[in-house]
Amino acid sequence: MVAELGSTGTVADARSGAGPCSGWGATTQVVKQALNSVPILSPTPHGAASAHGAGWMDDMGIDVAILGYGAIGRSVHLLLAQHPERVRVLGVLDRAVLAKEGPKPSRRSAGPPEARVPVLDLPTAIKRADLVIECASPSAVRAHGPEIIAAGADLLVASLGALVDERLGAQLHAGPGRCHLSTGAIGGLDLIRSAAGAIEAIELETVKLPAALLHPGLSGTQREDIERAQATGSPVRVFIGSVPDAVAGFPSNINVAAALGLAAGDLSVVRVSITADPTATLTSHTITVRGETGKHRFEIRNFPDPANPASSALTARAIASGVLHLAGVGPHFI
Repeated sequence: MVAELGSTGTVADARSGAGPCSGWGATTQVVKQALNSVPILSPTPHGAASAHGAGWMDDMGIDVAILGYGAIGRSVHLLLAQHPERVRVLGVLDRAVLAKEGPKPSRRSAGPPEARVPVLDLPTAIKRADLVIECASPSAVRAHGPEIIAAGADLLVASLGALVDERLGAQLHAGPGRCHLSTGAIGGLDLIRSAAGAIEAIELETVKLPAALLHPGLSGTQREDIERAQATGSPVRVFIGSVPDAVAGFPSNINVAAALGLAAGDLSVVRVSITADPTATLTSHTITVRGETGKHRFEIRNFPDPANPASSALTARAIASGVLHLAGVGPHFI
């Protein structure tokens, strides 16, 4: 039984019933068993073999495909292109491919001139890549994650809000591929994972620009609150509640809340507050953890991604760092 979350705060690895892809309904006993199990593995250049049957965590590097080629996917591509000896980006799956629209993927390419790659369809990506990197949306995880895992490819999930769905979590845990979780915009998840089973409460206070919180699916009340913040120039709290409710209301904005619950092994211990602040120059996440291990407080303040203000500039870097970790690039904290 192995459940691993690197202390660098870059990636989580689930290979058992106590892994983070199935831990949302885990009991305290299951979480404690996961934490006490041996061995606790960190991907190294000579680590575990891939679900495709090859020892891809080795000196030969890994082959990856990027699912979703918006602002985050493009940034991840550029970051990984700087490490061709460790990570080979075989291609990308863009919005048109996922929607099965437009020209055939084989006729198109994407990326900057120095790192141009083909646009792939999903079956080709699954067949060729050791790892599919999701940079799209919770709906993309729901639509394509189970197929990727069932085919034996590994999947790195950035849109963690999708994993509040226990049925989806069970599918992503079923294998034979493995599910990895990106920590995205925050750190400290190694501490929370270490304290799992001994946590009484986690409070998350998120502050973002109003424009970063607006999306077509907002409820009338939440939209009115956000627009009031814009009109008055003053902060307005637009949400307080549970992780599932936060994800339902802000599916592309609050992956942090899901990450905290998954690391703790219990979504119900997390309470979420979201504030729209038109004066904010940084996106902030203040995390307070209370439990048997003490009181722990983290304040993370990130610049928004210039190309996608709903996300933090750190998000793409965290994804790329996680991929490099899986490719054997250290240091490896466990």
